[in-house]
Amino acid sequence: MKSNLTGGLAAFVLAFGVAAPAQAQQAATIEARTAPGGVAVTWRLAQPTNQVVFLDPDIIRSLWTVTTPGLTLADGVVTSERPFDTFEILISPDAAEVDRVYMGLTRVGAGHVLYGPGLALKGMDAELTFRPVEGETTLPEAEAIKGYAYVGPEEAVTRRAGGAAVIGASVPASLSTLMGDGFLAAQGFYGARLGRDLPYKPVLVVTTDSPGPTTFRGDVTDTGVIALRFYGTSWDSPPEEVTGPLSTFVWHETFHLWNGHGVITKDGDTAPWLHEGGAEYGALVAAASSGVIDDAQVKSSLAQRLNGCRSALEDRDYNPRRLRSGSAVYDCGVVIQWIADLEARQASDGRRDIFDLWKTLLDAGRAGNGYGVADFRALLPGDSGVSILLDGPGVDRWSGLETRLATLGVTLEDKPGRDDYRQAALFHLNDQNCTGGGTGFYRNPEGIKLDTGDRCGVLSGAPLLASIEDHDPYADPETMFFAVQARCAQNLSVRYRFADGRTVEAVCEAPLPTPKAWAVTTAPILATRST
Repeated sequence: MKSNLTGGLAAFVLAFGVAAPAQAQQAATIEARTAPGGVAVTWRLAQPTNQVVFLDPDIIRSLWTVTTPGLTLADGVVTSERPFDTFEILISPDAAEVDRVYMGLTRVGAGHVLYGPGLALKGMDAELTFRPVEGETTLPEAEAIKGYAYVGPEEAVTRRAGGAAVIGASVPASLSTLMGDGFLAAQGFYGARLGRDLPYKPVLVVTTDSPGPTTFRGDVTDTGVIALRFYGTSWDSPPEEVTGPLSTFVWHETFHLWNGHGVITKDGDTAPWLHEGGAEYGALVAAASSGVIDDAQVKSSLAQRLNGCRSALEDRDYNPRRLRSGSAVYDCGVVIQWIADLEARQASDGRRDIFDLWKTLLDAGRAGNGYGVADFRALLPGDSGVSILLDGPGVDRWSGLETRLATLGVTLEDKPGRDDYRQAALFHLNDQNCTGGGTGFYRNPEGIKLDTGDRCGVLSGAPLLASIEDHDPYADPETMFFAVQARCAQNLSVRYRFADGRTVEAVCEAPLPTPKAWAVTTAPILATRST
């Protein structure tokens, strides 16, 4: 595919329309260019004003610097005492990954990925123009302001029939191959099973310039740009605990080209477990069916998700808030999809599977007003095991689910491991010290980093942990667990030491139960047909 760049000062113009209210909207032009420290963006308004408001309030703009004298940016609002019709902001790369929030700007070697919707202003249609310098290019080739857009060296781009790939200069060849080959293979698999030609040429962006703290993270925007961000320097030989999830990572994000873009998702904010669980489980089955992972890896992944969901929901009656953020979105989402898949296969003697359910769901969603949880659950049998998970009394949830899975050919064995002890202790202590739910932790190259925001008392601020009760939660989680359990049994505080040298004492006023963690010993093979 030939680049639209025709010279050093060539402009790549992309149109974007923001949904208009009853009255006519004003117009604005937006121009972006690479600059020292990030990307410089200039807005030109149709008429002077003292204030403009960014349309998306969730984008983190703490590293956006207004360079136009007399103007200020605070809480997503640009203001001035004097009317203005032009202003410029230097956008620096985001300092951290934050849960499910799109990155405003990400470094990709010498280039950048800019999130276009973060530039849109309330009440204004907009036209975005990129001005790449000599040797640079931009992707995608149309309507990039509706999602991520790459601006950077042309030499980082590889164009194939299945779309373009942008690979950061520091990405190891092995990681580039794993992501690039998976990107193309996943498109072929999902296209055959879910139908529908994509309305664009997708773009894959791979960078090892992530600011962390998550080990790796990805997302997809409406223009078909998949951004995969890796943190740290060990990606030529990644840690053993991430090699399994890494194999299906790009398959997960590619699934979103079908289940999240080109179709309306009704419950994206209140029930993200359907969107994310569908992608994660779909990736697991597709990768297994394509020989990317084996049956042992499938069972290990399913056990991890099952135990993660059990830790999140415990024996309490279902509270939807617990499945709106954090790892529970993915853990419980996968369990729900697994149950639905096994039930569909059993009821049809293997003729139907989870991809048939998703094709039905997506076809109806595109023909109507989108899809949501109610539409998905309407496709399940009346006695589905999903009801045990979401509707039944919490005290009976896990015994009931174990019985239901047994009828579907699954055998579980109680066998907690290192991850289970670590997760049980950290989740319990977070619950004791945090308000609002949705907290967790990350494993990254430096160790364990809490995901606590500002709602967790002495554990707030997402600290990197050095020890808990003098034991490293990364290297020695089982010993750490039993030390915490002994403190909690006596209602004693639990002593944390952070990597920055600080020490704090966290509350623990409830017993810490020994984790009940399942291993999946037998289960139906998930590999399925590719057409």
